[in-house]
Amino acid sequence: MTLCISHLPLHPSCFLGYAAAILAKTYDLDVIDLNAELHLKNAGRLKAVLTAMDRSAIVSDFRFLHPFYKALDVQIDGYYAAISWNEYHMVYVTPPSWFPMVPAEAVLRLSHAIRGRSPDTAVFFMGNSLGSWTSEAELCNAGVQAVHLNDLFSPGGTAAPVRYDDLPTPVYEGREKYLFDLLPFALKHGCYWEKCRFCSLSKGWNSGYLERSPEAAIKELELLIDRYRPGMLFCRDHSLNGRNLVEFCRSIESFRIQWCGQSRADLSEKKLKALRNAGCSSIYFGLESGSDRMLRALNKGIVSRQMSEFIKRMNSTGILPVPSLIIGAPGEKEADFEMTIRFLTDHSSCLEVVNVYPFMETPASELASQGKGPDKNTQLRLFRFIQICQDLGLKVCLGEQSIEYTVLKRLNDGRWQ
Repeated sequence: MTLCISHLPLHPSCFLGYAAAILAKTYDLDVIDLNAELHLKNAGRLKAVLTAMDRSAIVSDFRFLHPFYKALDVQIDGYYAAISWNEYHMVYVTPPSWFPMVPAEAVLRLSHAIRGRSPDTAVFFMGNSLGSWTSEAELCNAGVQAVHLNDLFSPGGTAAPVRYDDLPTPVYEGREKYLFDLLPFALKHGCYWEKCRFCSLSKGWNSGYLERSPEAAIKELELLIDRYRPGMLFCRDHSLNGRNLVEFCRSIESFRIQWCGQSRADLSEKKLKALRNAGCSSIYFGLESGSDRMLRALNKGIVSRQMSEFIKRMNSTGILPVPSLIIGAPGEKEADFEMTIRFLTDHSSCLEVVNVYPFMETPASELASQGKGPDKNTQLRLFRFIQICQDLGLKVCLGEQSIEYTVLKRLNDGRWQ
């Protein structure tokens, strides 16, 4: 089951789907997405929030979603307490959706509710946030055992790339609970670069890199599409870049289904054309800054010229570019910020929506370990950046959920049933 956290139920969780398929072979199983169900119980209030987000030129997690989640939070303990936990000998817990930032206290909150009703129920946690946002030590001290998706029956697993080709086809139950009629899939574990100094997504249990066989990924998708008939697919790789990409694209062309994903900004023209022919309609990517000095400081491994070519190639190919930028990273000077503004202005005709973050430390990242904080002028620069985006006619999203919801809404009508 998933736990309840501040994260929109955009689509079913890959981890929940794979785990359900694995465990159902051995156990009589209940698959429960607690996060999606709690959101569904509050669907009327959430609809009003999402409608306001649709109509706003500036969409912020803090402004729109945080007040909703603050109200939702007071329901969680009562919601957990109403479940008959004594009916379960074991409970496997995983994050909802893709890669929400799951703090250990959220897992422990559910664990305490379970143990309060059923002290003998064993509680396990699996998810790629282990070792970064989710502290393994805290879980272990509370008796929650970490398990790896490739070996759910061996508590105390260690970090290793997920071998998706070894897993059965995921099971996605209760799809009417989600905001969008789409299913996730993966072509690889991890990011081949793994060197960005601000990033935690390649740390802990998310570290390492392993590509799937294109044949295995296609076979899995054929089964999923035949069984569920989704309106859209979402590649949940940290980056589409990989040796398996072109072969996968050639194979999925015949499916005639729209999908989207995210990438580093160094895909070749050949790969972008292959993606568009395969039905890829949008790519989210880390632009971070228009300043080469800052890109080097962040160890991005890509320069602004490459970013520019990437955006223009996507635009000419017919793929919607969705850039993400960081304002106020350690060491950012006014001249660096001005270069970012100039870059954005020069490429605004290719863009519809922009994601922006004020710099913040993320656990396990290199900059966090060095105690590096945001530049003192971050907020002033952020306000100016937003104003310029508005002047350019771009929609601005601040926050992980705002951008995901906005892009998926743009590509696929949302619905509650």
